[in-house]
Amino acid sequence: MAINVYMVRHGETYFNMFARLQGWSDTPLTAKGEEDAAKVGRELAPLQIDYLFSSDLKRAVDTARILIKNHPKSTMTEPTQSKLFREVFYGSFEGHSNEEGAIWASHLAGDRMRRLSQVIDKYGMPKLHDLLHEADPAHLAEDSQQLDERCDQAMNFLRQLPDNSNVVVASHGSIIRYIACRYGERDDYEGPGNGAIMKLSLSPEEVKVDFYNQKTLEIQKKF
Repeated sequence: MAINVYMVRHGETYFNMFARLQGWSDTPLTAKGEEDAAKVGRELAPLQIDYLFSSDLKRAVDTARILIKNHPKSTMTEPTQSKLFREVFYGSFEGHSNEEGAIWASHLAGDRMRRLSQVIDKYGMPKLHDLLHEADPAHLAEDSQQLDERCDQAMNFLRQLPDNSNVVVASHGSIIRYIACRYGERDDYEGPGNGAIMKLSLSPEEVKVDFYNQKTLEIQKKF
């Protein structure tokens, strides 16, 4: 017996278009981002959604609203918002380019990389966020200990729901990826696309990643 959790990355935003670190900052969904959200709602049509949650950041709230509006079986209109599902906080790097964050983080590790994905591939998600925390002049960027604690709190929050519930959570790319790496069987998950779905099965003992970075409920490729 388990709780079925479908974590959806929000639709494309303008900072996504410009490859900027968005974190707790917000930019609006683009027209494509709105369609990303609508597509997820239609894709989830076979699913009876029992609970709808989102981060409290506007791009995730808007995604949840559009998603549920395009879900033919649901009478919900609003997600329940929670800070637990927020994006990773990047501190002083908020709004800066992906490249700048990668250069600073990799410099501390004795490398010079231009994409955060390169740092993750070599050092892993926890080490990346420890490096960003250290490189942040204000030291406010979330480190791995803070993220581990927040992820555990989020999973325990969801575990309080009735068994066999189908739960949809509109969230963010980096925190979804961090959750996958923390609880999954791998540490090299790629960054999820806008509107992509990760399915988790939550039991009292474990968090299982059933599929990751999919645009459909049908698993079309090995993740």
